[in-house]
Amino acid sequence: MPQGFVYILVSPNSDYIKIGRTERPISERLRGINGGEAYAAYGPWELSDFVHVTDCSVVESAVHRHFRTRNVEVEGTQELFSVPPHEARERLRSISDPLRVDPARTDQLFHNTDVRLFLFRLFQLSGLFGSLDIQGAWTLSVLPQTNGGRWFTVNIGSHEVAFSTRTPMGGKFSHYLVLDRLILEYPKTIMWLGQRGGDVLQADYKAAERAVCVNFDEDFAKAERIFALDGVRRAMVAYWADALADLRERNAKSVYARYHSYDAVSQLLEYKRARDKVVVGS
Repeated sequence: MPQGFVYILVSPNSDYIKIGRTERPISERLRGINGGEAYAAYGPWELSDFVHVTDCSVVESAVHRHFRTRNVEVEGTQELFSVPPHEARERLRSISDPLRVDPARTDQLFHNTDVRLFLFRLFQLSGLFGSLDIQGAWTLSVLPQTNGGRWFTVNIGSHEVAFSTRTPMGGKFSHYLVLDRLILEYPKTIMWLGQRGGDVLQADYKAAERAVCVNFDEDFAKAERIFALDGVRRAMVAYWADALADLRERNAKSVYARYHSYDAVSQLLEYKRARDKVVVGS
């Protein structure tokens, strides 16, 4: 049973979608497709959806079989389908759910809906949803086995840029975010942090002189309010977007890649689509 990924790709230069599988990291497979394979002529291809499963061959075959009457063979290609992306995504997830890799931690973490909302807002504001193709260069670890009892950790390359852990007194949680130092230009936000036992400290990263670490104590239901404070989005994008762009340019891989939870990211992506659908329909 080959563990791996089944993915759906879309391209502005194709009327069709590509449904395929890979046992390699998604970033490597996508570079190969866009870099010279038979499908490159219809690219650039972008990741529309993916699942991490215990048997990618079985899941891919099941999806292909379901859409076989809409399979389109163009110049030797075999994985193009005349199927709307949303329909393919629904089928992919309905088939793959029992075969998800390491779902227990994701389900345990997201059982707390406030945690899921916090991570969604973090991904939304920082641009991680736009960097799904370079997973492994940045990483999300959920319920990592650390001494601090962390609920999650986000790394960009070798830099730890966000994590949350339970406070020693219990009840609340301590939250940490690495931002650009321009956050210091927003005194009301600094005051908000201080009112919650927080502070702004110089981040100990030699390769990121402008990085600072903000921290505060709050339960998850209220913690996501930080993302609406003055300057937070600007300071986060200034640091995170630049760091992500550097990783993309270098085709870098994080030393923490083996701890990355593709399943948690996949579930966050599905959560995002569900929220987007509600907003559009309201």
